[in-house]
Amino acid sequence: MSGVYPFDLQLRKVDVNKQLEKFLTEAEQIHKELKKNNVKALVYGSVGIFYHVKNNNLAVELMKLYRRGGVQDINMIVKKENRDEFKRVIYELGYTPYFHLEKALGDIAGMFFKEEYVVKVYYSDFMEFNHIIPIDWNADFVMNKTDLVLSKLQIHNALDKDLADFLALLLVDFDDSKIIELTSSDWGLWKDVTDNLNKARQLISRLITDEIKEREEMMPLTSKVVKLHGKIMNSTKKETWKPLPEGSKYWRDF
Repeated sequence: MSGVYPFDLQLRKVDVNKQLEKFLTEAEQIHKELKKNNVKALVYGSVGIFYHVKNNNLAVELMKLYRRGGVQDINMIVKKENRDEFKRVIYELGYTPYFHLEKALGDIAGMFFKEEYVVKVYYSDFMEFNHIIPIDWNADFVMNKTDLVLSKLQIHNALDKDLADFLALLLVDFDDSKIIELTSSDWGLWKDVTDNLNKARQLISRLITDEIKEREEMMPLTSKVVKLHGKIMNSTKKETWKPLPEGSKYWRDF
């Protein structure tokens, strides 16, 4: 069983839609001030995904299935060179840092609080999560859809929440050429991406079996997952694509 049941939706006390809208509005205000000060920052995570899929009802429903407790934070990546200026702006906006994190890892990451909002930020020119992935810094405000897809598919041991977010993104058009290129060059990334595509198909099956979603509305998603999986599996692999021995660690801790 998937652990998500129809009656869960009726018992929610949090209006996830309204909360996502509020967090998105707050992220827009932060970005506006950052842009005034020439700070390059991109939103990702639930707020970033919601920005791209908010007009697709099924996509929003998929995101909400695993957010019964609501939205936890606003996730941002800031270019390293803009770290100090970002902190200055976020303080001026009334945010307070989590001092223990600031003292221990303040040059790498930060967490900032204001009323019900939490901003989590990484200072990096790349996505340096379980795999290192280049970011399209030409995007404005929110990571582009392809990078958001990669942010979910690169996760080692992805949760159902992450897989549902990926499926939500599948409902909006994105360019998959970067995904094919990177997974054809890096076996470790290929391994986690293909594993997560298989898990996404399993999640679709569970949602249908548990009668949470209708087969008819989910089958197009299965087709999209299979199509992307096929492209990745059939792509010509580069010399850098080298499988590691079984049991080897092929992902980063972050």
